Amino acid sequence: MKQTLMAGIGILVLFWIMAFHGPPEIIPRTWDMPAIHRFHLPPPDSSVRVQYAPEEYYYGLPEHKIYRAFPVYVREFEKRGYLDSLRACKPEIVFDPARLKTPEDWINAGALVFHWPMAYTPVKDSVSALDLDRFSAGRGRLTKEGVYPALQYVIDGNGALMLGSMSCATCHTHILPDGTVVPGGQGNVFNGEGFARALERGDIPFPYLEHASRQLNYAPWAPETLPVSPVSGKDMADYVRQETKGIIDRQGGGHLYPFAVPSLVGIRDIRYLDHTGLMRHDGPGDMMRYAAFNQGMDMLTSYDGFMPGGKNNATLPAPAEWSHPFGYVGKRYSDAQLYALTQYLYSLKPPKNPNTFPRAILQRGEQVFKNAGCVTCHTPPLYTNNKLTPAGGFEPPEDHYAKYDIFNVSVHTDSVSTLYTRRGTGYYKIPSLRGVWYREAFFHNGPLAALEDILDPRRLQPDYVPTGFKPPHVKTMAVKGHPFGLALSDADKKALVAFMKTL
Repeated sequence: MKQTLMAGIGILVLFWIMAFHGPPEIIPRTWDMPAIHRFHLPPPDSSVRVQYAPEEYYYGLPEHKIYRAFPVYVREFEKRGYLDSLRACKPEIVFDPARLKTPEDWINAGALVFHWPMAYTPVKDSVSALDLDRFSAGRGRLTKEGVYPALQYVIDGNGALMLGSMSCATCHTHILPDGTVVPGGQGNVFNGEGFARALERGDIPFPYLEHASRQLNYAPWAPETLPVSPVSGKDMADYVRQETKGIIDRQGGGHLYPFAVPSLVGIRDIRYLDHTGLMRHDGPGDMMRYAAFNQGMDMLTSYDGFMPGGKNNATLPAPAEWSHPFGYVGKRYSDAQLYALTQYLYSLKPPKNPNTFPRAILQRGEQVFKNAGCVTCHTPPLYTNNKLTPAGGFEPPEDHYAKYDIFNVSVHTDSVSTLYTRRGTGYYKIPSLRGVWYREAFFHNGPLAALEDILDPRRLQPDYVPTGFKPPHVKTMAVKGHPFGLALSDADKKALVAFMKTL
């Protein structure tokens, strides 16, 4: 009787905690080596040996202290005295896991992590160094208030005003034409015009640029004919300017082969992360590991002895000495910070869809979607079957069928990014079409800028001018692969696009 009474009291206490404080948080361990081996797919060349930094090394890296961050305005929108007012502020640590009691607390704390910059430059000016001329010449977007979401101001622990960059928000913030900000959407705010001008002026010594490019892009198994660095500063500037909205040059990718930025809205339901399906995603722990890899630990992973961010590209630097080629000193997020980030990402909602079409058009489009076989890969309600499709020229090893979710049909899009880069797996994941109406880069390298372009058979021809990204040294090129829907009638294509724009 006493045991029954105590058990009942325990259940009541648990219900009280959950009702008023949310469920007790069990934070996964980020650098869990068995979990890393399970969730990280191997390179397409099965002979490549991949070694990750040991757990004790990862947890020996200094942790981030997350201070309050402030918005960055372009000069024409900045209020007089704004920077001086920030200099009068004292540093304030805003992430404290001891104060996180409810699910909403964790989500709000995750937003702080999402916007926390990794690289810093001292601010010496009295007004913003950013101006509208740079944005009119580049590709990034501003908010209606003139805020540039790719950067943040921070008062660091020494009380100095710093310009921060390389946050999650730098790449994963989308601004709609009406000015609506979509956190986690396919990024279209980053503007590389300032970087391009610095390259043209020679502000960045070319030997450093060449070395950093190799660190970012070299894969030991790639053909020697595949470029891993620019041939000049101007060559790199031209490349930066060709990266259209929704495109980013990622570490571990290939030089002249940038990736379309994936949307993080709805990421909780997505089984594989990265266009190449590089990492499996079964829950918060995997998302935490994904963030840790992408904020530097992939640079401390060895690929057949080549460690991109290691000493002499070969060995782990001392935890206090390592720095990323992007310019920031290597630190790690705490497990609590990364867990909060996952809760924020899982909470993201799509913006209100402004598209309206006649009911008859939508019904026809949905029928075309079914009849043309789109549902096979882009299965409702997620509009993806959450599987991997092999690239042309890659034959999945037999044991992969038991380990991964494989739809063994290739759509024959360009295969370089998944066969010859460190992010490569031999596969591309089948993307979700949810929210496709506000994306601006399609296919994994973003050569197409609109849904209509995907259904245009002219893109298969060598004299086609891509509407999205193309390397700066070419004027025309075919955008091959994914032939589905190309033979539809114009009326069916119009209806199909209308239907997809409502997803």
